[in-house]
Amino acid sequence: MSPKPPKRLRSTVPAKSLSPHPDASTANAVPRPVSAFARSDQAGHLIEPHAHDRDQLIYAIRGVMTIEALGSLWTIPPNYSLWIPARVQHSVKMDTQVEMRTIYLTPDLVHAPVDKCQVRAVSALLRELIIRAMEIPALYDEQGADGRLMQVIVDEIQRQPELPFSVKLPSDRRLEKIARYMMRSLDESMTIAELGRMVGLSERSIVRRFPEETGLTLHRWRQQARLMRAFALAEKGHSIGTIANDLGYRTPSAFAKMFRKVFGQSPRELL
Repeated sequence: MSPKPPKRLRSTVPAKSLSPHPDASTANAVPRPVSAFARSDQAGHLIEPHAHDRDQLIYAIRGVMTIEALGSLWTIPPNYSLWIPARVQHSVKMDTQVEMRTIYLTPDLVHAPVDKCQVRAVSALLRELIIRAMEIPALYDEQGADGRLMQVIVDEIQRQPELPFSVKLPSDRRLEKIARYMMRSLDESMTIAELGRMVGLSERSIVRRFPEETGLTLHRWRQQARLMRAFALAEKGHSIGTIANDLGYRTPSAFAKMFRKVFGQSPRELL
């Protein structure tokens, strides 16, 4: 049985926080095995596709992000992070106002796949360590207290469980167009035939090819995408009933049932 994600903590950290580096490029170039970087962005801001020479743990002490990498979309709510291996191209869209905190690590410090991103739960300890890391000098003493704190961060990253907060995008352009349309219109329930007419594909072709390319039926993919969107709506202060309605569920109980089926906990425990 997979470990349960931590109970959600509402951040009390001030919007402004110290950062040892002025930009991500500087943070990647510093001659230390671990470096930290902080930035603040408004809702809707897009960080264009890019890559780093170091492994990266993206975490937000406040806000929800959607990250696209390796043909998948990842929703990252507070108390969760995304592990991105070195040299993997990715883009970041801010679903809400975001206070991002990033840890860069030289490759191989953390034992993780080199070709796979992973959503990981962030423990209360790791959260506080990341916040503290933003105040550590860029050229910290590797043998001193700051160096030991950075090593504890590495150890804690290694311990965090992986979670299913992503959907894979189809490689076929017509299927990808359908998937992106559904991401923009999660409250709609167009039939497969109607979606097919948008791109010139038959219902039969979609039913057969969508699972081959994404690992999920179109219906299940749409359900997963809706549930991922719920985190951003909750961050904006929407009630469970409002979220259920916004995402096209007939009742809050129907939404809660599907949420628990996918994430293993109720919306009230995670949102």
